Amino acid sequence: MGQLNIIVADDHPLFRSGVIDAVSKMPNIRVVAHAENGMKAYQEIIALRPDIAILDIEMPILSGLDVAKKVLGEKHQTRIILLTMHKTKSFFQDAMQSGVQGYLLKDNAIEELLECIVSVDKGNTFVSPQFKGFLNTQDEALSEELQMVKTLLTPTEKVILKLISEGRTSAEIADLLFVSPNTVDNHRSNITKKLKLEGKNSLLKFSMRLQNEL
Repeated sequence: MGQLNIIVADDHPLFRSGVIDAVSKMPNIRVVAHAENGMKAYQEIIALRPDIAILDIEMPILSGLDVAKKVLGEKHQTRIILLTMHKTKSFFQDAMQSGVQGYLLKDNAIEELLECIVSVDKGNTFVSPQFKGFLNTQDEALSEELQMVKTLLTPTEKVILKLISEGRTSAEIADLLFVSPNTVDNHRSNITKKLKLEGKNSLLKFSMRLQNEL
Protein backbone atom coordinates (compact mmCIF):
# COMPACT_ATOMS: atom_id res chain seq x y z
CA MET A 1 0.00 0.00 0.00
CA GLY A 2 1.50 3.32 -1.09
CA GLN A 3 0.93 6.71 0.50
CA LEU A 4 -2.80 7.27 1.06
CA ASN A 5 -4.37 10.67 1.62
CA ILE A 6 -7.54 10.48 3.70
CA ILE A 7 -10.32 12.85 4.81
CA VAL A 8 -12.32 12.18 7.99
CA ALA A 9 -15.78 13.69 8.55
CA ASP A 10 -17.97 13.27 11.63
CA ASP A 11 -20.06 15.80 13.52
CA HIS A 12 -19.08 14.36 16.93
CA PRO A 13 -15.69 15.96 17.83
CA LEU A 14 -14.52 13.20 20.19
CA PHE A 15 -15.30 10.39 17.78
CA ARG A 16 -13.78 12.34 14.87
CA SER A 17 -10.60 12.87 16.91
CA GLY A 18 -10.50 9.16 17.77
CA VAL A 19 -10.73 8.18 14.10
CA ILE A 20 -8.07 10.73 13.12
CA ASP A 21 -5.72 9.49 15.86
CA ALA A 22 -6.23 5.86 14.85
CA VAL A 23 -5.73 6.54 11.14
CA SER A 24 -2.71 8.78 11.70
CA LYS A 25 -0.87 5.95 13.48
CA MET A 26 -1.23 3.66 10.48
CA PRO A 27 1.75 3.34 8.12
CA ASN A 28 1.69 5.26 4.83
CA ILE A 29 -1.54 7.07 5.70
CA ARG A 30 -1.95 10.85 5.99
CA VAL A 31 -5.08 12.68 7.14
CA VAL A 32 -5.15 15.72 4.85
CA ALA A 33 -8.38 17.27 6.18
CA HIS A 34 -11.29 16.73 8.51
CA ALA A 35 -14.82 18.09 8.62
CA GLU A 36 -17.76 18.39 11.00
CA ASN A 37 -20.53 18.39 8.40
CA GLY A 38 -21.28 16.85 5.02
CA MET A 39 -21.01 20.03 3.00
CA LYS A 40 -17.49 20.79 4.24
CA ALA A 41 -16.54 17.15 3.65
CA TYR A 42 -17.75 17.36 0.05
CA GLN A 43 -15.86 20.63 -0.52
CA GLU A 44 -12.64 19.15 0.90
CA ILE A 45 -13.00 16.04 -1.28
CA ILE A 46 -13.44 18.17 -4.42
CA ALA A 47 -10.51 20.44 -3.48
CA LEU A 48 -8.01 17.83 -2.28
CA ARG A 49 -9.04 14.68 -4.21
CA PRO A 50 -8.07 12.27 -1.40
CA ASP A 51 -7.71 8.55 -2.00
CA ILE A 52 -10.33 7.71 0.65
CA ALA A 53 -12.98 9.64 2.57
CA ILE A 54 -14.23 8.26 5.90
CA LEU A 55 -17.69 9.74 6.49
CA ASP A 56 -20.28 9.48 9.26
CA ILE A 57 -23.53 8.44 7.58
CA GLU A 58 -25.50 11.04 9.58
CA MET A 59 -24.16 14.63 9.53
CA PRO A 60 -25.63 18.13 9.32
CA ILE A 61 -26.31 19.87 5.96
CA LEU A 62 -25.38 16.81 3.89
CA SER A 63 -25.36 13.27 5.26
CA GLY A 64 -22.43 10.98 4.59
CA LEU A 65 -24.64 9.05 2.19
CA ASP A 66 -25.53 12.29 0.35
CA VAL A 67 -21.84 13.12 0.03
CA ALA A 68 -21.07 9.61 -1.21
CA LYS A 69 -23.78 9.83 -3.86
CA LYS A 70 -22.51 13.20 -5.09
CA VAL A 71 -18.84 12.19 -5.15
CA LEU A 72 -19.41 8.80 -6.78
CA GLY A 73 -22.09 10.15 -9.12
CA GLU A 74 -19.65 12.79 -10.36
CA LYS A 75 -17.10 10.02 -11.06
CA HIS A 76 -14.43 11.29 -8.66
CA GLN A 77 -11.77 8.73 -7.81
CA THR A 78 -12.12 9.08 -4.02
CA ARG A 79 -13.31 5.86 -2.42
CA ILE A 80 -15.88 6.12 0.34
CA ILE A 81 -16.06 4.43 3.75
CA LEU A 82 -19.25 5.10 5.72
CA LEU A 83 -19.53 4.91 9.50
CA THR A 84 -22.88 4.30 11.20
CA MET A 85 -24.42 3.70 14.62
CA HIS A 86 -27.49 2.03 13.14
CA LYS A 87 -28.10 -1.50 11.91
CA THR A 88 -30.45 -0.44 9.14
CA LYS A 89 -30.71 -2.60 6.03
CA SER A 90 -32.21 0.16 3.86
CA PHE A 91 -29.25 2.51 4.52
CA PHE A 92 -26.83 -0.31 3.74
CA GLN A 93 -28.55 -1.23 0.48
CA ASP A 94 -28.68 2.42 -0.57
CA ALA A 95 -24.97 2.80 0.19
CA MET A 96 -23.98 -0.31 -1.76
CA GLN A 97 -26.10 0.71 -4.75
CA SER A 98 -24.36 4.10 -4.71
CA GLY A 99 -20.93 2.47 -4.97
CA VAL A 100 -19.71 2.87 -1.37
CA GLN A 101 -16.87 0.42 -0.71
CA GLY A 102 -16.61 0.44 3.07
CA TYR A 103 -19.41 0.15 5.64
CA LEU A 104 -18.45 0.10 9.32
CA LEU A 105 -20.48 0.04 12.52
CA LYS A 106 -19.15 2.70 14.88
CA ASP A 107 -19.06 0.16 17.71
CA ASN A 108 -16.15 -1.59 15.99
CA ALA A 109 -14.91 1.12 13.62
CA ILE A 110 -11.54 1.87 15.24
CA GLU A 111 -10.59 -1.81 15.42
CA GLU A 112 -11.68 -2.51 11.84
CA LEU A 113 -10.44 0.67 10.16
CA LEU A 114 -7.02 -0.56 9.02
CA GLU A 115 -8.40 -3.76 7.50
CA CYS A 116 -11.17 -1.76 5.85
CA ILE A 117 -8.78 0.86 4.41
CA VAL A 118 -6.43 -1.81 3.02
CA SER A 119 -9.36 -3.66 1.45
CA VAL A 120 -10.93 -0.53 -0.05
CA ASP A 121 -7.54 0.65 -1.38
CA LYS A 122 -7.31 -2.64 -3.31
CA GLY A 123 -10.70 -1.98 -4.89
CA ASN A 124 -12.58 -4.43 -2.69
CA THR A 125 -15.68 -3.90 -0.54
CA PHE A 126 -15.44 -4.21 3.24
CA VAL A 127 -18.47 -4.55 5.54
CA SER A 128 -18.28 -4.91 9.34
CA PRO A 129 -18.54 -8.63 10.17
CA GLN A 130 -21.00 -7.74 12.95
CA PHE A 131 -23.26 -6.02 10.41
CA LYS A 132 -23.02 -9.00 8.04
CA GLY A 133 -24.20 -11.20 10.90
CA PHE A 134 -27.13 -8.88 11.52
CA LEU A 135 -28.10 -8.98 7.83
CA ASN A 136 -27.96 -12.78 7.78
CA THR A 137 -30.15 -13.00 10.89
CA GLN A 138 -32.62 -10.50 9.44
CA ASP A 139 -32.77 -12.36 6.13
CA GLU A 140 -33.42 -15.65 7.94
CA ALA A 141 -36.29 -14.07 9.91
CA LEU A 142 -37.82 -12.64 6.73
CA SER A 143 -37.51 -16.01 5.02
CA GLU A 144 -39.41 -17.68 7.87
CA GLU A 145 -42.14 -15.01 7.79
CA LEU A 146 -42.48 -15.31 4.02
CA GLN A 147 -42.83 -19.09 4.32
CA MET A 148 -45.64 -18.59 6.85
CA VAL A 149 -47.45 -16.34 4.38
CA LYS A 150 -47.08 -18.88 1.58
CA THR A 151 -48.30 -21.84 3.60
CA LEU A 152 -50.95 -20.34 5.92
CA LEU A 153 -52.77 -17.71 3.87
CA THR A 154 -55.34 -18.15 1.10
CA PRO A 155 -54.78 -16.40 -2.28
CA THR A 156 -57.27 -13.69 -1.29
CA GLU A 157 -55.55 -13.13 2.07
CA LYS A 158 -52.19 -12.81 0.30
CA VAL A 159 -53.63 -10.12 -2.00
CA ILE A 160 -55.04 -8.26 0.98
CA LEU A 161 -51.72 -8.52 2.85
CA LYS A 162 -49.93 -6.98 -0.14
CA LEU A 163 -52.44 -4.12 -0.30
CA ILE A 164 -52.01 -3.54 3.44
CA SER A 165 -48.24 -3.32 2.91
CA GLU A 166 -48.90 -0.48 0.46
CA GLY A 167 -50.72 1.44 3.18
CA ARG A 168 -54.24 0.86 1.83
CA THR A 169 -57.20 1.23 4.21
CA SER A 170 -59.93 -1.40 4.52
CA ALA A 171 -62.27 0.88 2.52
CA GLU A 172 -59.72 1.25 -0.29
CA ILE A 173 -59.06 -2.50 -0.37
CA ALA A 174 -62.82 -3.16 -0.45
CA ASP A 175 -63.20 -0.88 -3.48
CA LEU A 176 -60.33 -2.56 -5.29
CA LEU A 177 -61.62 -6.08 -4.64
CA PHE A 178 -65.34 -5.26 -5.05
CA VAL A 179 -66.23 -6.51 -1.56
CA SER A 180 -67.53 -4.81 1.58
CA PRO A 181 -65.22 -3.19 4.17
CA ASN A 182 -66.57 -5.70 6.72
CA THR A 183 -65.36 -8.55 4.53
CA VAL A 184 -61.90 -6.98 4.39
CA ASP A 185 -61.89 -6.52 8.16
CA ASN A 186 -62.78 -10.19 8.59
CA HIS A 187 -59.88 -11.15 6.32
CA ARG A 188 -57.54 -8.88 8.30
CA SER A 189 -58.64 -10.55 11.53
CA ASN A 190 -58.10 -14.03 10.06
CA ILE A 191 -54.65 -13.10 8.73
CA THR A 192 -53.65 -11.71 12.13
CA LYS A 193 -54.76 -14.91 13.88
CA LYS A 194 -53.07 -17.23 11.39
CA LEU A 195 -49.77 -15.36 11.66
CA LYS A 196 -50.12 -15.07 15.47
CA LEU A 197 -49.54 -11.33 15.43
CA GLU A 198 -50.12 -9.21 18.51
CA GLY A 199 -50.03 -5.52 19.32
CA LYS A 200 -51.13 -2.29 17.71
CA ASN A 201 -50.45 -2.07 13.97
CA SER A 202 -48.74 -5.48 14.09
CA LEU A 203 -50.29 -6.54 10.77
CA LEU A 204 -49.16 -3.36 9.02
CA LYS A 205 -45.62 -3.69 10.41
CA PHE A 206 -45.47 -7.36 9.39
CA SER A 207 -46.69 -6.61 5.85
CA MET A 208 -44.24 -3.73 5.40
CA ARG A 209 -41.28 -5.94 6.35
CA LEU A 210 -42.25 -8.27 3.50
CA GLN A 211 -43.41 -5.56 1.09
CA ASN A 212 -40.84 -6.34 -1.60
CA GLU A 213 -41.48 -10.09 -1.34
CA LEU A 214 -45.29 -10.17 -1.53
